Amino acid sequence: MPPLELSRLRDLDLSEPPDNGMPPHVASASGVVRRGDFVYVIGDDLLQVAVFGLATGGPGELRQALAGDLPDEHQWRKRDKPDLEALTALPPVEGEPNGGLLGLGSGSKRGRDRGFFWSFAADGSLHCESRPIDLHPVYEALRDELGGAINIEGAAVLGERLWLFHRGNRTEAPNAVAEVELADLALTLAKDLRIDAREVRSARAYELGDVDGVPACFSDATTLLDDLICFTASAEGGQDGDIRGSVVGTIDASGEVRRLRAIDAHWKVEGVHAAVDTGVIDLLFVCDQDDPGEPSPLLSGTMPIDARFDHRDSPGAPGGTP
Repeated sequence: MPPLELSRLRDLDLSEPPDNGMPPHVASASGVVRRGDFVYVIGDDLLQVAVFGLATGGPGELRQALAGDLPDEHQWRKRDKPDLEALTALPPVEGEPNGGLLGLGSGSKRGRDRGFFWSFAADGSLHCESRPIDLHPVYEALRDELGGAINIEGAAVLGERLWLFHRGNRTEAPNAVAEVELADLALTLAKDLRIDAREVRSARAYELGDVDGVPACFSDATTLLDDLICFTASAEGGQDGDIRGSVVGTIDASGEVRRLRAIDAHWKVEGVHAAVDTGVIDLLFVCDQDDPGEPSPLLSGTMPIDARFDHRDSPGAPGGTP
């Protein structure tokens, strides 16, 4: 199959710079969620959520998601960043009638074991202020289970559980998905804002193949249907450290990968939001092109939800369904 083609909807420009000495845009976009007319974006070196209006257009607005300050100088900012990598919408739970926005640090270093929850209003806007969440206990449990460092890049709700997507690497833990009970998470939001290790229910490893000889590793995930999650993965870190390409796929409720489709290799996809409309998957992507002077793009793409309708260039080309 030919790579999935993406269209550039807009650049993620902002009405003000995220911090002193920074240009007024998101340059390191790592997660995206759409709720109604609102598109929410996080960056791995930001303490804020960027909010964009699809109908109104114009520059995005920043809302403070985590407390603190970051250094102005790029190299120190990169060292101290919260590394917010996963962004997902939680469904309504007790005490949160409209659900809310959940952002998670990667856990890749000390200080990255934190996240936030932000309630939604009825129209999908952010209500009141964000609440910090302590992820250290659950991340320590995952480090023990996976036998090494972790790098949580995506999160998505399936049924009564929140799935956490760990980005694997060649030398330590493989790609993996761990699950957390939503009932426990509701208690966390109502009480101590601390996700305990006992709330992790299971973890399993994944091999996603490779792109040009470099393993594909999870970069984000989003709920697609009640029994289906859409994920992205990218191949990065060959001998030259360059991005070799990205893929988009689906995983069903049993944990089986049902679909893999290459994405135009021009883009280093870091975040995805997906929804189904009359048999077609509508996709929103954000990218981190590794250039702080350039704004990250918001991209769109579509593909049939049924792999049988994917275009094949030649007989025997992979259809995406095992």
